[in-house]
Amino acid sequence: MVLSSTPNAHNYMIEIDNVSKWYGSFQVLGDCSTRVARGDVVVVCGPSGSGKSTLIKTVNGLEPFQQGSIHVDGTSVGDPATRLPALRARIGMVFQNFELFPHLSVRDNLNLAQMKVLKRSREEATANGLKYLERVGLLAHQDKFPSQLSGGQQQRVAIARALAMDPDRKSTRLNSSHT
Repeated sequence: MVLSSTPNAHNYMIEIDNVSKWYGSFQVLGDCSTRVARGDVVVVCGPSGSGKSTLIKTVNGLEPFQQGSIHVDGTSVGDPATRLPALRARIGMVFQNFELFPHLSVRDNLNLAQMKVLKRSREEATANGLKYLERVGLLAHQDKFPSQLSGGQQQRVAIARALAMDPDRKSTRLNSSHT
């Protein structure tokens, strides 16, 4: 029984090969290819409307693509047998608008996904989340709501939330054919 994804030969965490995507007749991604090694930090930049967000969303399966292939730690994003929720739990993403819940405190914004996706207890999620909140310099703001923070502070909360999900940890059973 295989319990984890198949390691790739080059130890790339992300492999994007000739990925293309269309919205109707409009091609938003055209033969995009890149490799990201484990531990690398990558910034995707370009003019507005050039497909940056779409490319990033294809990596964790939030947007389907029509051609090419994407592998995350050896797991095919486009394979219908891939359990995308399990894969997404391993990918840290910070969205452009940060996607913070306005009715939740900073601490509760950090806890929610850890408790729902990773099944952590509230205590464990809080301890882990506050560790990352301290790393981004916002521990003193844990009881505030997003509307009480600057845009830069909201961005750092979103970064702490992504890190609290332990995106580089190994996960099992990403592909239903591996069970």
